[in-house]
Amino acid sequence: MKFDIPLDTKSIDQSHVEIFKSWRSFSDVFDGAKRMRVVTYCDSPEFILDLFEDLDDLESLEVVVGDVSDYRERLIDKPDLADRLEQLRSEGKLVIYLCENKEVHSKLYLIEYDDSVLEGEADDNAEDQMTLGGEAPIESEPEDTDDGSPAKVIVGSPNLSRNAWSNQTNMGVVYDTKTDSELYEEFEEVYRDHRDSYNSGGPFLEDLSEQLELSDDDREEVIKLYTEGRVGTQDELGEVHGRLADHIDAEVETVDLALDGGTDSDSEQESEVIEGEVEEDSTENDPDLEEAPQDRITLSLRGYEESTVDTLSQMTDFDATVSNDTLTTTPDAFQRYAEQVFDVPTMHLNEAKDELKFHYDGTVYRVTQPPSNPERVDEALAEIEDYFATVDNYGNSNNPTAVKAHMYEALLWFFWAPFANRQAQFYREHGINLDKALPYLYVFGESNGGKGTFCRFALSLISGNRVEAPVDADEIGKRKVRNLRSAHTSFPVVVDDITKQKVNSLDTLRNYWSGWTGETAYPMFAFISNDKRPGEWFRNRAKILRFDVNFMTSHQGEAEVNRLIDTENPIFQWFGYEYLNRDLELGTDSDALREVRAAMQDLYEYADRPLPDYFPTEPAEQAYDTGRERWRNLIDREDVEIAKDSDTLQVTFPESMNFELHEYKRDPPMTVRIEKRGLDLIIKTPDEFFDWLGETTTGDPREGFLSRARSLLKR
Repeated sequence: MKFDIPLDTKSIDQSHVEIFKSWRSFSDVFDGAKRMRVVTYCDSPEFILDLFEDLDDLESLEVVVGDVSDYRERLIDKPDLADRLEQLRSEGKLVIYLCENKEVHSKLYLIEYDDSVLEGEADDNAEDQMTLGGEAPIESEPEDTDDGSPAKVIVGSPNLSRNAWSNQTNMGVVYDTKTDSELYEEFEEVYRDHRDSYNSGGPFLEDLSEQLELSDDDREEVIKLYTEGRVGTQDELGEVHGRLADHIDAEVETVDLALDGGTDSDSEQESEVIEGEVEEDSTENDPDLEEAPQDRITLSLRGYEESTVDTLSQMTDFDATVSNDTLTTTPDAFQRYAEQVFDVPTMHLNEAKDELKFHYDGTVYRVTQPPSNPERVDEALAEIEDYFATVDNYGNSNNPTAVKAHMYEALLWFFWAPFANRQAQFYREHGINLDKALPYLYVFGESNGGKGTFCRFALSLISGNRVEAPVDADEIGKRKVRNLRSAHTSFPVVVDDITKQKVNSLDTLRNYWSGWTGETAYPMFAFISNDKRPGEWFRNRAKILRFDVNFMTSHQGEAEVNRLIDTENPIFQWFGYEYLNRDLELGTDSDALREVRAAMQDLYEYADRPLPDYFPTEPAEQAYDTGRERWRNLIDREDVEIAKDSDTLQVTFPESMNFELHEYKRDPPMTVRIEKRGLDLIIKTPDEFFDWLGETTTGDPREGFLSRARSLLKR
């Protein structure tokens, strides 16, 4: 658009080019102004407010902001700033317009003064000023008119901002004129074109004014909600879930997880429960008494994608409302919604307070607590060992010690999983690949191997007997895995009775941590299966444990296990306290559970209880490797041959073992490279293979197999 603004101005419209070398030299032109209208590229709402309040004579200020980024985000968590800006906007004193559909870099200033302000004004910067025609600036007074007030127009490079003036110089054309001049009217048209062409939503904060007018809530509450808008993370749904969890943590009283006498405060909790029961009974007897309503949580959903709001709308099934870009819910409604959508409850770590919080049945539970006394810790550890003792009492196994070690290793993983995000943050700081450093859990074994029962036991320990049921395998797919990253929970997702083919198909687990920013908690996954080891990519990312046991059908054994599962055992709460008081360290190996083992050993030491001989002081899958035993036992088969093939070993199996070759191929760790060729397994890295096999005891006949295999490589 073209505007006919003459460069050869009339005598009443003095003009010059001025170089502004500092913010102070530029802001001097605002002194004495009573009205300003500005087009500028970037600034902040704080700066505009400060400028308005610093100029004593200024009665009104209009600003057109050319930066099209989300200006409202600059009010996030600043309700006092929004309150003051809205008041001034409603009074017509300070009005901000946003260029919502285009980025505008124009800079234009229309400044009006009282009649007396410019009288006798000396030009202190004369040596920095040049007339447009190259002549000296005119020193005579502007001709007076009857109606116009003194005014200045500045067109040039300066932004309405203090930023960058320390190393920046700006230049502008300055017109000294009157408000009733043709020149000023032309520039007013330029200003209005900027304001009206690029703004379609009206003045900034006009929507807040409308909400204040329509709402019955207090002004403070409406503004607080308005300034809670989204902060622009990668995962919108996860962001809202995190905000809800934080609000619930802050607004709902936190109580200790019921520990059956586990802490000094337990007796008080028990008395509170008893009192609550009495009150509940009295409520039933008196219909005039009603149960107190739950705390209601209100969040702004302004700015979120429609798909995010649609998902959150599912909360309306549980006494929540979603309307006018606002979500209102209760802790119980949020928790029931989370379990419906994600099949897991909310659990997350507040690292600032070193507390693990667990949301369940409308309550916020504090999980991590210091041990109460050595005797109680000893009892809790004994109860865990009683569970493992069911392998001896009711199970059939060739190696009960190995089975119990694998069970204890699995339990350590369950204790570690709620804190995995803490370890993820630590690993990321050191540039470690999270997808390979934070292991999933895969437990396999025959039917009646106690795998599902163990999951009930482990889940009950970490939830205070509130969660026992795992997730059904039919509920898990790629999309479900992807969505669970938005759940904002560190409670582990335990999938029971899954096939290895289904696990292999969940390739979203390959790069599960790739988009993690630390703002949202990600849950870890445990898979329980009757199938043996899944595909290679998953084995690279998982702790694989075998429950090589078969439990006899026994009512007595079933009753014993159920008793142990139902017993309230506070060991996880005490473990969490010990674990969070340990610094994470980078070890010489890849054991993700190093600090977990140490924390559990601290509890044994505190209780003055000896470690059981099966306690996994190193990863149980390494200390009790059933695959290694299977390879060592090959010497018992006379029909298995071993030969040298260049720098590799060739192990030839009989045709009767054709279906077992795949299992033998998967047994060694991934550092041992093995290729299958018909009935042969080609071991490409013999040194790593022998390191894995290790040494057998002196006199063990299997040593002959190992010696024979090693001697082949020396020929």
